[in-house]
Amino acid sequence: MRAVVRDPYGPVDVLRIDNIEPPVPGSGEVVVRVEAASLNMADLDHLLGRPRASRVATGLFRPTNRRVGIDVAGTVEQVGPDVSSLRVGDRVWADLFDSGHGALADRVCVLASALSPLPDDVSFDAAATAPHSGSLALQCLRAVGPIRPGERVLINGAGGCVGPFAVQIAKLRGAQVTAIDHGDKLDFLRDLGADEVIDYTREDFTRGARRFDVVLDIADTRSVFALRRPLAPGGRYVLIARRIGSFAAMTLLGPLVGRLTGTRMGTFFWQPNQRADLDELAGLLASGEVVPRIDRRYGLDDTIEAFRRLESGAARGKILVLP
Repeated sequence: MRAVVRDPYGPVDVLRIDNIEPPVPGSGEVVVRVEAASLNMADLDHLLGRPRASRVATGLFRPTNRRVGIDVAGTVEQVGPDVSSLRVGDRVWADLFDSGHGALADRVCVLASALSPLPDDVSFDAAATAPHSGSLALQCLRAVGPIRPGERVLINGAGGCVGPFAVQIAKLRGAQVTAIDHGDKLDFLRDLGADEVIDYTREDFTRGARRFDVVLDIADTRSVFALRRPLAPGGRYVLIARRIGSFAAMTLLGPLVGRLTGTRMGTFFWQPNQRADLDELAGLLASGEVVPRIDRRYGLDDTIEAFRRLESGAARGKILVLP
């Protein structure tokens, strides 16, 4: 079978298509025929081996796992011993971040416990967009506490992988949403339902007069001291950290700055592939309350081109890879 693999850490050029032996499920495992997968910034980080501290778990000098891809939607093709929860033909989906990666392939072998059932009324393409990015959006919104109707919510970095889910879910909860990204994505953000948009290349939202009840920071580009300024009294800020330094700074300084300014600032410990999150996302996708935005679809042989599109930051929505 075909699979996207890499041998060293490095840029997208290290990726290649390899013909490997078809997987055979062991005890507690199933083989999933991949119908659709999508790319996330976490896939690019995994490819590059960043942050470097993460290599303690993934291989100090060379990656111990050659496989690539975390978001998967597909059909159970084989069932190993001791699996009673799934049958051949079942529709499933998962975020394989902590389950071996490998979604960019014709098939992937994973523990049955890592897979959630996918309702018939959610397409494979729609499902593949959501396990990683959608779960991050849900957990980020949960971390700031319940959003009350009419609250002013600012989403920094709204035009990437996670942001479109966050914008739509915040709007569902009655928020007035201001979305930030570069100017080429402003129409895209309005189409998602944002009430107001800001081009960060023209306006520094931390220096403006507007104040917000909630700030969701997906971009992770500013300091804790700058980010306290757009918060209204009693406002809540949460960071989706992409850097070890920003995570440490927000964990250590966020609560202190929050107490001094009458706000709440912090980050959260992300938990990948939670069944409750996927079930909630399935309901939102099936009802049409959240509509995944798909930028482009690529075949497995065009995975390098797909990663280049992701890396460019130009994508409006998720990038799919369809074996």
